[in-house]
Amino acid sequence: MTLLLLLIVTPVSAQVSPVDAYKTAGQYMVEAAPNPTFGDEWFIIALARGEYDVPANYYDTYYSNLVSEVKKLEGVLHNRKYTEYSRVILALSAIGKDATDVGGYNLVEQLFDFDKVVWQGLNGPIFALIALDTWNYEIPTNANNSREKMIDYILSKQLADGGFTLSGTNADPDMTAMAVQSLSTYKDRADVQVAIDKALVAMENLQDANGSYKTWGITNSESAAQVITALTSLNINPNEDKRFNQVLNNFLTFYHAQDGGFKHVLTETKANGMATEQAAYTLAAYNRLLTGKTKLYDMTDTKVGKNPQINKTTPTTISFIDTQTHWAKADVEAAVAKGLLKGYADGTFKPNNHLTRVQATSILVRALQLKNVSDAPFTDIGTYSKETKAEIAAAYEAGLLIAKSGKFAPSATISREELAVMLARAYALKKGEPYVAKNNAPFTDIAKLPMESKQAITFLYDFEIAQGSNGAFSPTGTTTRAHAAKLFVNFLKVVE
Repeated sequence: MTLLLLLIVTPVSAQVSPVDAYKTAGQYMVEAAPNPTFGDEWFIIALARGEYDVPANYYDTYYSNLVSEVKKLEGVLHNRKYTEYSRVILALSAIGKDATDVGGYNLVEQLFDFDKVVWQGLNGPIFALIALDTWNYEIPTNANNSREKMIDYILSKQLADGGFTLSGTNADPDMTAMAVQSLSTYKDRADVQVAIDKALVAMENLQDANGSYKTWGITNSESAAQVITALTSLNINPNEDKRFNQVLNNFLTFYHAQDGGFKHVLTETKANGMATEQAAYTLAAYNRLLTGKTKLYDMTDTKVGKNPQINKTTPTTISFIDTQTHWAKADVEAAVAKGLLKGYADGTFKPNNHLTRVQATSILVRALQLKNVSDAPFTDIGTYSKETKAEIAAAYEAGLLIAKSGKFAPSATISREELAVMLARAYALKKGEPYVAKNNAPFTDIAKLPMESKQAITFLYDFEIAQGSNGAFSPTGTTTRAHAAKLFVNFLKVVE
């Protein structure tokens, strides 16, 4: 299934949304590590990549404590576990710090010896590759290691069924997903793409009927977390892929509302630290996918030394190959930056594709952060996902929808008139009263429309949300993705 729209919040559970779960997990981690130091790297990674609003100087405290520890250890974090270096490099890249000079020690060069990197088996090259790729760290040509060497090693460990394992002969979901995460950057290599395709089949086959995953026979949250992270590394939204569309919903069942973290197994009575840190960076990865940001481990957005806390308000501009000369280029980029729409995995935006009624509804609901209390009474939405049904219900409860005879017609293209009415109703919802125009907008083709439609179109005109073309509004015309970008960006300027 193609990725259609990007919205800020995608509720998949009646109990918690990915965004809300991330926020409470962030609080859990900050409270668990108020004075972060060496060993708290996954907390740092999850907080920084999810752009959690950490306390003042939180990352500086971690860095200062890390430098002290590195100096005390004289740059030797471990004699055998070289994933220690990879983990620290990941954390440093996440907060915009150069891992080649940490208290005078170059932690990156520790990964230049292939023999040492693979001492731990498959884990070593997987995370070394991920760490080095965060900032595209160079490996000297005379080093006993290279990206090609590590990639080839990882590929050589793939099992016949497409999976990977740390030991034994049975595919493990965690290792399979981690291997995909490390290889995702290199999918332009034909052999890597073949391996990834086989690994996706393995991950599909390893999941239980409800979307859960087992490791050593135990259903747990971490395995599902790694699979979701792997999918996001490939720009795959699990909710929109029929192979994995139950994974995220099942994963969120491990959320522990009482303390805001995640459990390792469902029978636990409190959150688990390791489960929570993995859940948090998984949710960060998922939310980054939805908001069109660089993927979890592509940390080039921090390389200029930006504080992750600042990045929240200064999103990276995203350009698409098919909007460079398009009239809506600026509006498209603004809409993507605000999390209203997203592009496709092939680097296109498809600005001329038509917007459906359900897509428009989803954009508006998530832009306004509406939530439903009950189900919508429509008879033609049964095939849609739980989250989409919830969005439709939220819009219905808020009085935003136009529907007839118990049907919503979700897949029908939305007309310009219908979208105008929805936006006018949304304005009334936000402001507490409708906009009442003294005179109708000067369009030649709206005189015979219902009063609500004329008022709605006039609202768009008066607030310069839409101006029509050649004196006409074209109320029956369809709305393209480009038009939607312009309309919603302008609308939010009015109501925010």
